[in-house]
Amino acid sequence: MLRQILIFLAIATSLLAGLAHGCKKDTPPPPPAPTHIGTEISFTEEFDSVYNLQTKGWVMTDNSSASGNTASAPWSQGLRSVDKSGNWYGFVAYSYQNLETEFIYSHASSSASQANYSSWLISPVLSVKNGDKISFYTRGDTTGTNYNRMQVRVGMTSGTDVGHSASSVGSFSEMIMEINPSQSAGGYPQIWTKYEYTFTGITSKTDVRVGFRHYISNIGITKGIGIDQFKFQAN
Repeated sequence: MLRQILIFLAIATSLLAGLAHGCKKDTPPPPPAPTHIGTEISFTEEFDSVYNLQTKGWVMTDNSSASGNTASAPWSQGLRSVDKSGNWYGFVAYSYQNLETEFIYSHASSSASQANYSSWLISPVLSVKNGDKISFYTRGDTTGTNYNRMQVRVGMTSGTDVGHSASSVGSFSEMIMEINPSQSAGGYPQIWTKYEYTFTGITSKTDVRVGFRHYISNIGITKGIGIDQFKFQAN
């Protein structure tokens, strides 16, 4: 009799366990991690509000330096105004909806006679393939002496590492263009000028960032440069 009771209990336990398992909802597997985190969609940045750029994935880093002195070339909202003497300074945006200052501007200044400027404006992550294109407009100030130079570099990652010195480039080792590389006085365009680059030689879709580097070596006070209407065109 005891043996029959034990057999009955074993069968009942087995049936209850099977019923409990059958009532469980299968948990779906987690979705696969995205291969690319960058945007694959064409977009235009008009720089109408530099204050809001970081919410869109833009990054600004100023590594400018001068021995024993201050040096800076921060990226800020465009300048267009008049001084107390009635003289205009700055310039009008290439493209704007409401205000003439709807562009981004970097003004290099230092308390030293010789300084090294390296101020970065880094794009959001772009998921690029062969045939995709970037374009932008840039110009410099027309007043005073302008020794400006700008490098456009690509970081082949989604990171924003540019190092911590005026000479470092971090992960942005690939330079795709350089404007006024000799730092000639007045060599930077003084009217809005368009520049373009088409991505080639990419084996598969790749996340990158584009770094605009306002880069000047061994110069004291100089004038500023502006960038307007950056476009990413997905092919």
